[in-house]
Amino acid sequence: MNRRSRFKLLFTALCVGWCFLFLRCETTEKSMVRAVYLARTETGTQVLLWYQAPEASADASEASAAVQAAGAEGDTLEKALSAAEEALPQAADYRLCDYLLTTPGGADALLADYEQLVLARKCGRTAARVSCTCLSGEDLLKACEKQGGFADKLLEKLKAHSAEMPRLYQHGETMLLPLLCRAEEDAAFEKTALLQTGAGQTELPEAQAEMARLLAEQPGAKTFWLDEKQVKIRRCSVSVTLDKNAVRLRLDAQLAAGEPQPTEAQRAELEALAVQTVHTFWQQGADLLALGPRRAVQAGTNGEMFTTKNACPEIRADVHFLGF
Repeated sequence: MNRRSRFKLLFTALCVGWCFLFLRCETTEKSMVRAVYLARTETGTQVLLWYQAPEASADASEASAAVQAAGAEGDTLEKALSAAEEALPQAADYRLCDYLLTTPGGADALLADYEQLVLARKCGRTAARVSCTCLSGEDLLKACEKQGGFADKLLEKLKAHSAEMPRLYQHGETMLLPLLCRAEEDAAFEKTALLQTGAGQTELPEAQAEMARLLAEQPGAKTFWLDEKQVKIRRCSVSVTLDKNAVRLRLDAQLAAGEPQPTEAQRAELEALAVQTVHTFWQQGADLLALGPRRAVQAGTNGEMFTTKNACPEIRADVHFLGF
């Protein structure tokens, strides 16, 4: 065997050994964390990890194992997270951790602490989708233990509503957080939502929460009760025009298939709801329509700019219903 042949043989052996170590260490012996729950307690912080512990596989993303839950508490967030990771059957892997659940009240500070921990320890993803839940960690663990498939259903609900959720790295900005609860034997989202700003948290009623999602042009159909009748909007185009003394808001709403044309009374009610929702955000220090940046672009850096510290400008809404 010449020198070149020996070199090829050695190179092949090294490649095979590296592939074996990579597949063995990086995929088959990891608990794939799919979602994280964070909550402040009287004594510290509580952390729950929803995870999958797949069988040997070349690709951990193909894991078919049922979702399970493990939790722990600690006097600091880092200690609680470390204890929860120790409760997993294998080392934690956060590559597929797309969701983050937290409780109302003080959520922004907790999210900020968790983001710093993610950046320092690589124990999560800053792009994880965030939502709130009124359920305690104990309630969630009991549900997972007593109800077969509850954790899987929870993950499916989070996936279905992911478009409505802000990301972790947006925690310092205005956030509209979906609210998760439990309906009978299943996990479900409330029709309401939490508006989180620098001023704190405000729970928006169902109609305003749905209008806020529509004005933010989030994907998915939106449902409103107008003049005591249900109106379903398949999609909506939002246009904003800044006049000197007012803001013109135009909504071109495409109705769902088979939806009857709304009446003038329903149109007026939807227009009033749009104005009311913008005002509610403004009172909480949130510029839902981005009026400040729009004014800055339109008038230049030396022009007058709307800010949430001033009175909310006059909003004139105009809704146009389009057929399917």
